[in-house]
Amino acid sequence: MGRKRRFGISLPEELAEKLDTLSRKLSVDRSSLVEMALREFIHDHTHYLYEHVCRGIMIVHRHGNNEQFLAIVEKFRDIIRSYSHTHIDGVCFELLIVSGSSSRICQLHRELSLLPRCRTRYIPFSTY
Repeated sequence: MGRKRRFGISLPEELAEKLDTLSRKLSVDRSSLVEMALREFIHDHTHYLYEHVCRGIMIVHRHGNNEQFLAIVEKFRDIIRSYSHTHIDGVCFELLIVSGSSSRICQLHRELSLLPRCRTRYIPFSTY
């Protein structure tokens, strides 16, 4: 690993406390934990920076919003290759296998993320 660059960040107190708790639980220092989280985030989002064909899985965890969600799925049928829906303890879980242009996948990700009470995670399968 190369040189390290030090910089400060400000976090809400509650988030800082969760970071401290997690770092103790995983037996790693805060800097290492933040570095791991940033690497994962950058890995999952770097492909949005340049146009290319990619594929991956989008995991959606939501409460309600069924009509809005289905309208978005319909709008992006050109890149959604497979769709699975299940309920666990009254919560909807959706798995979307996607393949297409990175800009189109980014647009789908953004629209799903804007739905109220909806969390979306995209895991790319392509290498870059």
